[in-house]
Amino acid sequence: MPPLRSLLLSLLLPLGLGAADRPDLVVFLSDDHTWRDSSVYGSPDIRTPNMDRLAAAGMTFDRAYVASPSCAPSRAALLTGLWPAKNGAEANHSRPRADLKKLPAYLQELGYEVVSFGKVGHYKQTPEYGFDLAKHFNYHEDIAIPEAVKWLRERKSEKPLCLFVGSNWPHVPWPEETEGIDPAKLVLPPYHVDNPTTRAWRAKYVAAIAELDRELGLVYDTVREVLGEDTFFLHTSDHGAQWPFGKWTLYEDGVRTPLLVSWPGRIAANQRTEAMVSWIDILPTLLEAAGGTAPAEIDGRSFLPVLEGKAAKHRDFIYTTHSGDGNFNVYPMRGVIDEAGDKYIRNLHPEFRFLSHVTKNTGDSGYWDSWLDSAVSDAKARAIVEAYQTRPAAELYQTTRDPWERDNLATDPHHAERLDELSAKLDGWMAETKDPQTVFGEPVRIATEKRPNVVMVFVDDMGWGDLSCFGNTEIQTEALDQLAAEGMRFTRFYVNSPICSPSRTALTTGQYPQRWRINSYLDNRQRNHERGVAQWLDPTAPVLARELRKSGYATGHFGKWHLGGQRDVANAPPIADYGFDRSLTNFEGMGAKLLPLTVTPQQPEPKKIWADAVNLGEPVTWTMRPEITGGFVREAIRFIDRAGATGQPFFVNVWPDDPHGPWFPSLEKWSDDKRKRYLGVVDEMDEQLAPLFERIRRDPDLRENTLVIFCSDNGHEAGAGSGGGLRGAKTWLYEGGIRSPLIVWGPGLMAADSAGTADLESVFCALDLNRSLYTLTNTPLPAGVALDGEDVIGTILGKEKKSRKAPIFYRRPPDRPGFGHGLPDQDNPDLGVVDGNWKYLVNLDGSDPQLYDLGKDPEESRNLVSENPEAATRLREAVFAWNATLPKDTVDPAFQPGPLPEGPKGGKAKGKSKTKGKAK
Repeated sequence: MPPLRSLLLSLLLPLGLGAADRPDLVVFLSDDHTWRDSSVYGSPDIRTPNMDRLAAAGMTFDRAYVASPSCAPSRAALLTGLWPAKNGAEANHSRPRADLKKLPAYLQELGYEVVSFGKVGHYKQTPEYGFDLAKHFNYHEDIAIPEAVKWLRERKSEKPLCLFVGSNWPHVPWPEETEGIDPAKLVLPPYHVDNPTTRAWRAKYVAAIAELDRELGLVYDTVREVLGEDTFFLHTSDHGAQWPFGKWTLYEDGVRTPLLVSWPGRIAANQRTEAMVSWIDILPTLLEAAGGTAPAEIDGRSFLPVLEGKAAKHRDFIYTTHSGDGNFNVYPMRGVIDEAGDKYIRNLHPEFRFLSHVTKNTGDSGYWDSWLDSAVSDAKARAIVEAYQTRPAAELYQTTRDPWERDNLATDPHHAERLDELSAKLDGWMAETKDPQTVFGEPVRIATEKRPNVVMVFVDDMGWGDLSCFGNTEIQTEALDQLAAEGMRFTRFYVNSPICSPSRTALTTGQYPQRWRINSYLDNRQRNHERGVAQWLDPTAPVLARELRKSGYATGHFGKWHLGGQRDVANAPPIADYGFDRSLTNFEGMGAKLLPLTVTPQQPEPKKIWADAVNLGEPVTWTMRPEITGGFVREAIRFIDRAGATGQPFFVNVWPDDPHGPWFPSLEKWSDDKRKRYLGVVDEMDEQLAPLFERIRRDPDLRENTLVIFCSDNGHEAGAGSGGGLRGAKTWLYEGGIRSPLIVWGPGLMAADSAGTADLESVFCALDLNRSLYTLTNTPLPAGVALDGEDVIGTILGKEKKSRKAPIFYRRPPDRPGFGHGLPDQDNPDLGVVDGNWKYLVNLDGSDPQLYDLGKDPEESRNLVSENPEAATRLREAVFAWNATLPKDTVDPAFQPGPLPEGPKGGKAKGKSKTKGKAK
């Protein structure tokens, strides 16, 4: 502030200030900065020289707290002066109520120009708070700081200024460049798993703090130069960093925040205070510093007396709250801490598993997987992982004695009285704020009982007769044969479509795929639209993996997906949206993937095929085509090991695509003959699956509590695989297109006398597999929907021979009309139904009705329509009634697709990992 204006201010303060005489106010906010990760607060290895300068010029608060440890609620509390339950912004990304008066309005009434640059509100919410000017508030719009400096230098207004500047640092993504930071020398918090990956990511975080401190210094120096030395300058952070036990938690590293304030002439230099303050107190403090009066209706109270040295204390208790961050984080908790440092945390739902971006977004928290890997064999690492993800109902810490909150005293009878006192205080605060205790999002529960694991191996385009245990004499599929010898084979098992995407939809959802307009393989946007096919499986569909995950299972998908995200459909939901914790897919799915390199005797140099699939998500690993299944198996085994480290049952999809053409076996198995190349890839697939089966077989706990299921998504490609004498192939509604080999293995779960047997009579389908796994795993059925599958778990476990009661209905893929696709001598009926031993096929116009007795004629060689008109009529009426309930596609001549809706313009696939910024 200029000297003359400063003199006038000192004279007028006792009398009340005019607008022109009010002090300038500057608030610099950092994003996700843990308080102790700075030299101001004693960090042994993280230097923050500009924070040091600011602290030397004014007062450092050692016990400042945010109201909530996630961005939107924390900032809403600051800008309203109200607790989250009272302002309405409880969950992250939520907004305070529109009718509430916000900080800019209070200061504007005092004559202030109130301006924000950068992340001040929660990104795009910032202008909603009523700033006179709000700029550069988008995610990591890191030009905000230099633009704020430029604007300040060019400002002409004579109004007093309140300037908010919000840095995005050290919010993820952290800089990749860490020059000058030696990871080996960093001092890790005791709750970190100490391994090289953690240290590498810690170095990135330290580099991000350096960016923050540099930006703080730039703004601080500019403010002093332009506005004068005696400007009120406050620096703080919205909560702790994105590390376990930090952001999204009520531990000290989540809710305790740096708070530094300088105001020469009003705040003495080099001061530290133990006064407890909250972010809700910043608004009234700014108002009082500006010569105004804090409104009585807000929760905050000015700590200006502490700043001026007139008071040593401010609050007796600090309250904190966290409600969630979408489905990333559904774990409501409340906390209170007193002046002595006694902290009580109440976890409202300890039956939930604590999950966050740390555990789910490896692009921004790439160290977490390394913690899980360490936890497989390291008891200390396992204890850290368990402590982060599972919490008791009550936690009590003495933070002055136990600053890292490692010793929970809640069950110690010596501290029962203190626990009761703090619990009562928290009850009172929750009642006062009318805390609704809402659960935002879908929680993931902790499995409290031992529940069976499930491994689903779902192969692409393999014929019913291609395994040696199903009659093939040309190759020996040893691994799958052993699985069958120790388990059971089922010869009357059906998938629900003769082509991949709808078959996968049925197994995934337990509903006929046509209900979701997945009637054929998912292709490019134009072709999907023309055929009446959805662009991807609707994420609102009832997905088995999602329900298992909610009930406590670790869920992983490894292999082909083909339920969205292929060709030019790059805006499909990521696989995680369907309930999977981890996924690794191929060229027909969103997210991390294995892509093939191919060689042939004529082309020995590795060649990338489907290279444009990198647009569907990263990271991408290029692997020789004959080794792709081995890559999926290794990730599946790794996932199983991690599930053991976190104490979770697991559901794992392993979906190889080897039998799908074109076929690229190893050169040792290469042949110019189509059939032999195909058999080569099936043989090598079998070899690569063996380690998965062995991992489960040799672990006594897994062997006794895991069900392995193996089947194919549809029949073979004509001329390559074999239907074992069954008529038809892939895309056909004859048995060779829809009947699949099924092997079920589970020594500890199946009937004792079932090993090595075959069920030749029970008729059921993939819909029933889906439904039966709900029963096996004791998982509630999805709410509000009816599954088409039936519970035949007794049959699957070899305890009875029971077929499904309802018929199995079919409509052929819409892109295969009439003749063609490799079998010119066979037609392809439009509709089909299997009911026990009866099979009925017919075209939509009623022509070419066919009826077969599969018990006597599995080859479908004798049409019995004329001999059994009652059965034919009954099944005809049933299949037409079923078809009438479904959306139409190009199987129906009346279908008209209309114009193709405009798709997304540009951009990359969802979920791509991006890293911005460099340490300077």
